[in-house]
Amino acid sequence: MTNPFFRPASTQQDVWTYGGFWIRVVAYVIDSIVLWALLGLLGMLLVPPSLSISIFDPQSTGGSGGDYRISYIQPADYTIVSSTPHLHWNGNGLFELITLLLPAAYYIVFEASSLQATPGKILCRMRVTDLYGNRITALRAAGRYFGKYLSALICGVGFLMVMWTQRKQGLHDILAGTCVIRREARAPAPLPPQWGG
Repeated sequence: MTNPFFRPASTQQDVWTYGGFWIRVVAYVIDSIVLWALLGLLGMLLVPPSLSISIFDPQSTGGSGGDYRISYIQPADYTIVSSTPHLHWNGNGLFELITLLLPAAYYIVFEASSLQATPGKILCRMRVTDLYGNRITALRAAGRYFGKYLSALICGVGFLMVMWTQRKQGLHDILAGTCVIRREARAPAPLPPQWGG
């Protein structure tokens, strides 16, 4: 006799939905940390720390003698003359060029690859696809990346569009014909009670 109160245990099923605004922000933060670490490592390799001596002569404002200070120079993107350790890049523009090209290559290569996602999106279970769920080309990925500049130029409204568009697309997604989809685990709908005997 079948127990009328027994139902088979439901199992979780993975479904694909459109990636929402906040989960995409989380993925962006993860990718920013990865890029920051890569750029920091490259900066240390390309521009090793150096030591400089700054000499100040206060005689023009009164007093006598000179003030000799030693400043340690570490890699960074600015220089401040002071007696405290400060930061300075001296890579003849190479590092500045890398800071422009590396983020573009990072997003374009990852999103056009078989992974269809950057490491941040992978951790958030997301993929970038065309409007039909297919893998995107490098050209489309490049259009999506550079379209983000337009999304940012209009006071970030292009990114906020993810909140109200039907497919949760930002302006850069609409321009490139892409979507961000996310795999979610959902329990199937509950089964009706089984009666019988």
